Amino acid sequence: MTKPHFSFWVVAVLGLLWNLGGCLNYIMQTNPDNVAQMPEVYQVIINGRPAWATGAFMIAVFGGAVGCILLLLRRNVAAYALLVSLMGVLVTAVFTVQVAGIVPSVLLSVLVASALLWYSTFARRAGWLR
Repeated sequence: MTKPHFSFWVVAVLGLLWNLGGCLNYIMQTNPDNVAQMPEVYQVIINGRPAWATGAFMIAVFGGAVGCILLLLRRNVAAYALLVSLMGVLVTAVFTVQVAGIVPSVLLSVLVASALLWYSTFARRAGWLR
């Protein structure tokens, strides 16, 4: 196993921070008191969201956080966790696009999840993960 490039640590930490922000967002959206404080359009979307979309959102953000923690621990299974996270992001994106159309946050989420999966497979091939 070779020592990772400095960029590995930067990507893993930034990915973890991104996904922890998503975890916080998920927790806020599952708290009825927080949702009641949001603008009406968000309340309609969140309260009307089916269980499968909420579950996919949870898998996306918590799977991404676990995947980035596994990256920081330099574990091969990080790529699998990030793959599951990407699948959650894509399912969540399907719901969001159906309800609100294509919005920049959806595109950004798909891009970040895809980039983290790609980087984890790159790190594995580079011999940085065990």
